[in-house]
Amino acid sequence: MLVSMAGKQLFFLVLTVLGVGCTAGPQPQHALLPPASPAPVAQPPALSELNQTLAAVALQAAAPVGDYRIGPEDLLQITLFNVPEGESNATPRVTEARVSQQGVITLPLLGQIPASGRTTAEMEKILKERYATYLRNPLVGVTVKEYRSQRVSVIGAVQRPGVFELTGPKTLIDLLSMAGGVSQTAGRQVHLYRQGPNGRESQIFDLYTLLRRPGADPAELAKLIVQAGDIINVPEAGMFFVDGAVKRPGSFPLNRPYTLSQALSAAGGVDFELAKTSEITVIRRQGGNEIATVSYNFDAIKAGRAPDPAIEAEDVIVVPVSGAKYFVRRFVGSLIHGVSIGSFMY
Repeated sequence: MLVSMAGKQLFFLVLTVLGVGCTAGPQPQHALLPPASPAPVAQPPALSELNQTLAAVALQAAAPVGDYRIGPEDLLQITLFNVPEGESNATPRVTEARVSQQGVITLPLLGQIPASGRTTAEMEKILKERYATYLRNPLVGVTVKEYRSQRVSVIGAVQRPGVFELTGPKTLIDLLSMAGGVSQTAGRQVHLYRQGPNGRESQIFDLYTLLRRPGADPAELAKLIVQAGDIINVPEAGMFFVDGAVKRPGSFPLNRPYTLSQALSAAGGVDFELAKTSEITVIRRQGGNEIATVSYNFDAIKAGRAPDPAIEAEDVIVVPVSGAKYFVRRFVGSLIHGVSIGSFMY
C-alpha cells in the first residue's frame, strides 16, 4: 500500500511540474562585480602551450643580429696576448678595469679611455692603436667579465617578475622566457617602455602575433632587441564572469580570445540537468553606465545553426535555471528516492 500511494503522489507531482513551466525554481542574483571569493581556475591549456612556444622561439632566436654594448659598472678583462706571462716592465699581460659611471676605464700607460656604448670588438681596435705606442704589433683581447649595466625590468603577469642582467643581445621574447613565461592572468598584450631622446617611449606588441612566426629571420627578430633600462610590462587580462547553472561559476581571466561556448567550458560546462540553455544571457557594458543585455540560444549554437559570439572583458554570462528542471531535481528526485527506500522497507 505504501508503494501505491507514493506512486500516485509522484504522478500528480509530475503533472504539476509540466504545468508550472519555467516560472518555478530560484533564479540567481546577478551583479556586474565578481564574486568575493571566486572558485580557483585551472590554468587553461592554451596558456601552457603559449609558454612552450615562447621558450621554443627564444631558443631559435638565441643569436640575433647585434653585439653587446658596454656600459657603466661592467667589468672588462683586457689581455695582451704578445706580452709574456709574468713580464710587467711596461704593462701586465691581463688587466681588469671597471667602467665608471661616466663610461670610461682607466688603464696603465693609456690613462682614461671611453668605453660605454662600444662593443668589445671596437674596444679591441682602440686599445690596439693606443698600445702600439709602447708595444710592437700588440694583440689585444677584450671580454666582459661582469655585466652590471645592462638591466631590463620585467613586470606584470609573468611567472618570475624582476630585474634581469643582459649578458648579450636579447630580444623581447628572450626576456619573457627568462621571466618564466606569462602567468594565467596575463592578457595578450606586451608593453615595452624605453627612455628615448625625446623622453619616455612606449610600444605595444600582441604576444600571439609575435609567436605565430617562430621561424622569423634574425633581421626581423633584431628589431625586438631590448636595451638597457627597458621596462617590459605584461598587463593582466580583463575578466569575464559566469553565473547560474554551470558547474563552476566565478570570474575568469580573458587571457585569450573566448567565444560563448569556450567561456562556458572554462566555468566547467553547463549543468544540463538544471540549465535553460535556450536563453543564456550576456550582460555587457557599452560605455559609461549603459548596459546591454543579449540572449543567445545555446542549443542553436551547439547545433551550428547560430554563430558562437565572442566574449569581451567585463562580460557577465548568466545561464538561467529552468523551473521545470529545478522542480524535477529538487522534489520529484527526492520523492523517487523516498519511493525506493519505502519499497525496500516494505
